[in-house]
Amino acid sequence: MPIHNLTNAFATEADAGAPAEPGARNMQQLVLLRWIAVVGQLLAILVAHFGLRIALPLGSMLLVIGWLAAFNLASMLYQYLRPRSSPLALLLALLVDVGALTAQLYLSGGIVNPFVFLYVLQVVMAAVLLPRRHSWLLVVVTSLCVAGLALWQGPVDLPANPARGLADPYVQGLLVCFVLMAGLSVVFVGRIGAILRARDARLAALRQRAAE
Repeated sequence: MPIHNLTNAFATEADAGAPAEPGARNMQQLVLLRWIAVVGQLLAILVAHFGLRIALPLGSMLLVIGWLAAFNLASMLYQYLRPRSSPLALLLALLVDVGALTAQLYLSGGIVNPFVFLYVLQVVMAAVLLPRRHSWLLVVVTSLCVAGLALWQGPVDLPANPARGLADPYVQGLLVCFVLMAGLSVVFVGRIGAILRARDARLAALRQRAAE
């Protein structure tokens, strides 16, 4: 076999096989992040309803959490049966997360809910995980969701008075949301970056072996 054909064979093998493992590991990160979202949403609902005395539609909000947990279990089963995760599967997972977040925000104050900025975390994850066209699709979807929350009032009216500073629950929520977004971005984007760097190193090693 000519040397350039051997090189092409190794390169084709690397391009076809290497993304599978990082894709599966990236899906694992999304599954872990979704479990954190399930626990975080449950705690936030309990604190707001029983601690801050905000009358939330508990039944509907708990139903969304249960649906999200069920989807996460299905994702774990799917990943067990089919370890390879394509960019389309990652996009679908992120769209489900955006849908669940939108439902919870609509039920708990809409655009006035300080956790509306969690959409930015979804966009950041898309920018790291997905091809550019899929990332822009998520930008469009999240923008439409924010616009929808501004146009349609949900069942809960949250009072907001930022002039009170940290004494205002809205400002407190903004602070918690910022810390949460910053911490999750550092942890998960850092992990995904390490996965992608490992993939690139593996590809480089395979191509070096092909060249040799």
